[in-house]
Amino acid sequence: MLRKEEKELRAYVERWRLAAAKLEELRRQDLRNVNVAEHIEAMNGAFEAALATETRTTSGLVEQQAIFAKLRNARSVPPGK
Repeated sequence: MLRKEEKELRAYVERWRLAAAKLEELRRQDLRNVNVAEHIEAMNGAFEAALATETRTTSGLVEQQAIFAKLRNARSVPPGK
């Protein structure tokens, strides 16, 4: 690697090292200042909706694959037959 490129790369890495420390400091500050009760209240509607929704017994993958198989079969039949 050229000397100039190496210096630029080292400077880039150093900037990100300093930025990472600052970002971590901001993250910790945000966590200290979060209003948990406010956030729980904001999510209450979503929790209630999830509880009111009927529990699914499958992911729908089997049904999806059946639809794909029908589409595949429909394309393999020559038109007009």
